[in-house]
Formats: sequence, structure tokens, C-alpha cells
Amino acid sequence: MDEGFCVVELLTDEHGRYHDYRYLLTNGACLHHTGHPKKMGQTARQIIPAEADQWLERFAEVARTGQSVSFEKRLEVTDRLLFLTVERLEPAQLNRLAIQFTAQTAGEPERDRLWQRNADLNQRVTQAQANSKLLGELVDHSLANVFAADRSLRLLAINRTAQETFKRLRGFAPQVGDFIPQFLARHPDLMSRLEPVWPRLMSGEAFTEILAVGMPDALRHYEILYNPLRDEQQRIQGGYLFAYDITDRVNEQERLRETERALRQSQKMEAVGQLTGGIAHDFNNLLGSIMGALEMAAKHHGKQRHHETSRLIGVAQHGVQSAASLVQRLLAFSRQQTLMPQPVDVHALVGGMQDLINSSTNRNIEFVNQTVPGQWPILVDPPQLESALINLFLNARDAMPLGGVLSIASVNARFDAASAQGLEMPPGDYLHIQVKDSGVGMPAEVARRALDPFFTTKPLGEGSGLGLSMVYGFVRQSGGQLHITSACGEGTVIDLYLPRHLGAAQPPTVAAPSMVNLPSTPLHLCTVLVEDQDVLRLLITDLLEDCGHDVHSYANARQALAAVKAGLSPGLLITDVGLPGRFDGHQLAHECRQLCSDLPVLFISGYSPNAALPATALGERDDILFKPFELTVLKQRIAQLLQRQPLRSER
Repeated sequence: MDEGFCVVELLTDEHGRYHDYRYLLTNGACLHHTGHPKKMGQTARQIIPAEADQWLERFAEVARTGQSVSFEKRLEVTDRLLFLTVERLEPAQLNRLAIQFTAQTAGEPERDRLWQRNADLNQRVTQAQANSKLLGELVDHSLANVFAADRSLRLLAINRTAQETFKRLRGFAPQVGDFIPQFLARHPDLMSRLEPVWPRLMSGEAFTEILAVGMPDALRHYEILYNPLRDEQQRIQGGYLFAYDITDRVNEQERLRETERALRQSQKMEAVGQLTGGIAHDFNNLLGSIMGALEMAAKHHGKQRHHETSRLIGVAQHGVQSAASLVQRLLAFSRQQTLMPQPVDVHALVGGMQDLINSSTNRNIEFVNQTVPGQWPILVDPPQLESALINLFLNARDAMPLGGVLSIASVNARFDAASAQGLEMPPGDYLHIQVKDSGVGMPAEVARRALDPFFTTKPLGEGSGLGLSMVYGFVRQSGGQLHITSACGEGTVIDLYLPRHLGAAQPPTVAAPSMVNLPSTPLHLCTVLVEDQDVLRLLITDLLEDCGHDVHSYANARQALAAVKAGLSPGLLITDVGLPGRFDGHQLAHECRQLCSDLPVLFISGYSPNAALPATALGERDDILFKPFELTVLKQRIAQLLQRQPLRSER
């Protein structure tokens, strides 16, 4: 003997009278005792048509009054005596009853015990009903929007919050029993969201999504938790959802993002202000020395004091070179310098720098090279890497006025997504280069600002504050990352992470050939010069003509190309990369080579970001020279370029 349980829904006709009931939920004992293994979804008139009215009369009374009853009744189909307790499920408008019962076969002499058992069952049902009512109250007053529907998308349950939300946003409140596609037919936006969701629920998937609902000026954001609705046998009978209004949270996150954006913009403007002030300060000093030297040179020249004139011109030239060096450091910081990357073996490169390192550091500083051969090569500009390392070595030297230990080490390192995220770089293979000193170290505030441009703790005149920012800019432009670890009295560690290059490293480059070995430029070599700065174009033209070139100079690329198309046959093209208009030097070289395929090209660049020429754009017949440059260097680079290939026509 065991306990049967079922939930039935009373059905009404068009006049509101109860005329049948349908089984919504049954357990195994119920199916066994009533002799109908497939009751789910069927009505009493389909299963027990001869007895349906008798049972309906009993059940209708409970549905109307809400009073639970206990009684016994024989089920004629199976000849079993049933001892039943019937309770109405709330809310009453659902017309649903919970029925629990025990059964005995005809002739079983245990009626008293069964009645006691039924009384116990009735008490348990009452307690379960109380618990269910409490749970229903909690759900109905929950801040979450709660919906439940059967497989046919008919609403089984909807709480008060969900009805109020629909009323506020859509102008109506759905009711239990409503067919969802029918009332959403007037709201295609919601129906289009439901259509892909329901098959996932019916397949047994539980998931969460965020939806924005409403007009743009009154948008509400909801976090929706979807779950399939299962019966005792874990068969899917429908689905339910909890929708939480997270609009305030979303708005707060957006306000936080706006605040962060404003803070970043403020910090950016502060950094720009510091950078601009630093540039103005340093350049004003340099321009002051240049202007003063030239002014005094002009006075001495008028008095025929040529010795003093030469000395002052040298002072002015030194100021120009200092300005050029400052520009290069600024470009390194902003990652706009033109790099010439090639595969580099760091162990070989550091070994080749030994004499330079020794001359740059004090004798009371011990230098330890812990790099080892055979490690992964990296793809960088070798001179720029040397410059970056020397910068770090000089900073380490200045941090150890009484001597100490300066070391450089390297190790192959592989970073997964988690570890790379902590260093703010993509996952992958890197060569980890570490420069470490035993110096005085830096306090936390100084370490945080160490990469800022023009920030320095050195006395006036002993540092520009661009050293570390230049190193950082070079490393980032090379696809790597830089990290500083330092504390007062504990020295400083600079970690460089540069991406691994899968090709073989190249040996260190040798010095450029001297002018003695360069061929002289043939007379009357037809040379096209394109430079938009009038003074510089005049100076270069004078130099080229002194060297025997037949110079055709132009202020923009279109004029030069028109001349070539008209029949001019140059043997050399010298062009600025950044030119006015939308036709730059790189495009000009490409167009000219359509007419003169073997034309050598010397690019000149002022490092402007919109005109920077990547190293990958340079071919065998190309070279690049960066402004400002000495005219003798220009002459040398032209000779080197022409030496690499046979000359074309002369005019």
C-alpha cells in the first residue's frame, strides 16, 4: 500500500459551470491505483466517463468553498476503495486541486488503520499547503519578475511583480492561462526574443541573458535566468524564468565608466601639459643658445673676427644637434620613430657592447653579464635596443654613486592568457631581459612616475627626464612591455619583455663604409628633389649641384610626377615622405617606378606621425634619412645608395 498524489484542473463551460477536470500532474502510485498509466493532460470524461460526474461533484464543492475534505470512495474501474484528501490550490482562479489518497482492494480488513493513515496524510497535506502558500506569497511579492509556461506556451504562473511590469511597460497585465504567442502578437519585439529562447529551454538548457526593453528614453535592463520545468520523472513540461530589473546597476556602471573616461582624459591633459611645458622649456633653452650664437657670429663677421665667428657657428650647430636628439627621444616616447627591425641575438649584442658599457660605468661598479647563448632571438632595431640598454645602464650607474653591482640577464619565457593579462600584453613567447642594480632604489611615488616624460629627480641640467620614457616607447613600439620594481635601499629591477622571433638571429652589423671607399657621383646625374620646405629645398639643391647633379626640384609630389610623365628620366629621386596634399613621398616613388622601374629613392622624413615610413616599406633600391641632418651626411647616403645599383641615364 502506498500513497497516490495528483493535481487536477477543473474545466468550465461558456457559462462558468464546472463540466470536467484534467490531470496536470500525477505520481506513479496514482497511475497504479487508478489503472490509467497515461493520465497526464487527459480529462475525467476521457478516462472514466461513467464516474466523471460523481467525482466532479465532490471536487467542485472544494473548488467553490476552499474547504479541504477527506472521504472514501470506491473507484469502480479498478474496484479499489480510495481514502482521499482534497485541497484547493491558490490562487482560486486557477481552479486547481491537490488530491492525495491511499487505496485498498475489495475485502481488505484494514479500514481503521487506513483512516488513521489518511488522517496523517491529511495533516501532512495541510502542512504542505501552508508551506506552498508561504512560498507562493514570497514569490508573488518578490522583486523578480516570475513567469512559468507549459510546453504549448500557456502561462502556468505569473507573479504580481511581472504583471505590474507588463502593465507599466506594455499597457496590459497577462493572466494565468493566457496563450503567450497570442498576447505577444501585438509586441513583435518581445516575440522575436522568445522564439530562439524557447527551443533551448525545451532541450533542457538553463541559461542567463541580459535584455534591454523599452523606448530609448526609458530603457530598462533585465537579467533573465531561464530554466526548464520538469516533473517527477525529470521530463520537461515547460519552462520558467526569473527576470531581475538591473537598470540601476547598469546605469551606475555606465556612470562609473564615464567617470573613468573623464579621469583618463584629465590625466591625459595633465600629461600633455607636462609634456608641452617640458618641450617648451628645453627647446627655448636650445633656441636661445642658437639665436644668441648666430647673433654674435653676425656681429663678429662684420668686424672681420673670423675665428670668433667659426667658434660661435660651432655653438649653434651643437644646439641644433641637441634639439635633434631631444626630438628623437620624444619620438621614442610617443612610439613614432621609424625602426629598422631585424632578428637579434641579445647575448651577442650585449657582448659586442662590453667596451661601451665599461666606458659608461664607474670602475667601482661590477658589471655582470648573465645572458646566455642560444636563447630565442627577437625582432628589434639593434641600435635602438643598444641605446635603450645604455640608458638603463647609465641610470643604474647614477643610482650607485658609491659603487655596486649592475647585471643583465635574459631568459626564454612563455606566457598564457592569465599571466600575460597581468603584464598587459598578448599571450605568447617572449625573451625576458632583466637589468638590475644594487643602488639606492626609488620610493613608490617616484617609481610610479618614472616613465612620465620630463620627470626626473636629478639636479637641473643633469637629466632631461626622457630616458626611461624613451626606453618604454621603444619597447612598446617593438611589441613588448616594460615593468619597474624598486624600493628605497633595495635597488631597482627593470624587466623588458620582447616578443620571440621565429627566424634566425643575424650577427651584429659592422660600421658603415667610410667616405674614402665611396664612388664619386657622376656628373649631370638627373636628380628629382621633392621638398615642401623652401629653405631646405634650396640648401639641398645647392649641395647636389655642387656635386654635379642635374637637379629638378619641386615643392610637391604632383608637380614632380607630372614632370616625369612629361618625359623627364631621373637617375635618382630624393623626396620628403610627408608632403602637402594627399599624395606623399611613398606614393610618388611608387608612381615614378611605374615609369622608371630601377629608380633609386632616398626618402627624407621629419618623423611626423602621418608621414612615418615603416621599415617594411623600404626595398633594396631605397634608403631613408631623418631630419635634421648634416648636408655631408646627405651626400654620404646618396653615394651609398648609388653604390648598391647600376646608374641609369644621365642628362
